[in-house]
Amino acid sequence: MITIEHQPASDNASNAAVTRITLSPNRSLSWEGNKRVIWSLAALIIFIAIGFSVVTGTWVIWPFAVFKILALSAGLYYVSWKLSYQHTITVSESTLSIEKGSYRPRGSWQWQKQQSRLITTESKHNWEAPSLVLSNDKEEVVIGNFLSRDDAMAVIDCLKNEMPVVNNCYNADQ
Repeated sequence: MITIEHQPASDNASNAAVTRITLSPNRSLSWEGNKRVIWSLAALIIFIAIGFSVVTGTWVIWPFAVFKILALSAGLYYVSWKLSYQHTITVSESTLSIEKGSYRPRGSWQWQKQQSRLITTESKHNWEAPSLVLSNDKEEVVIGNFLSRDDAMAVIDCLKNEMPVVNNCYNADQ
């Protein structure tokens, strides 16, 4: 999923136009939605455990019911945490900054825009997204490796107006 924000020169303090592109994986459910699923399934599991304990008189099912709820919670939390990863690309008149991280930037790069370029490499299959690499004279940073093909093409369209695109796999007929 991509979000593109354009700030005209008059809207920010630096008096320069800024484009901010936020890339994140597609997620079917937010953490709040996952918590609702956990609570619903926990209520169902506890209801079944109570019924089984009352009918048969065994308490042995309780540790397994609790373990099942904890395992479900841990699995959904891990998936939600992995899907909160994002890349933020900010392009101003003279600089390009890239930030990567889950809840806060864990990697950050800031380059001169004139020395930066986007390198694209066509994918092996037409349903896969092309590889996107932002590069300058010293470093390369892979971006958007979790994007769909349509989202990657939208990133290419946005960035080709801001910087040179090398090995461009973009084809207007697709």
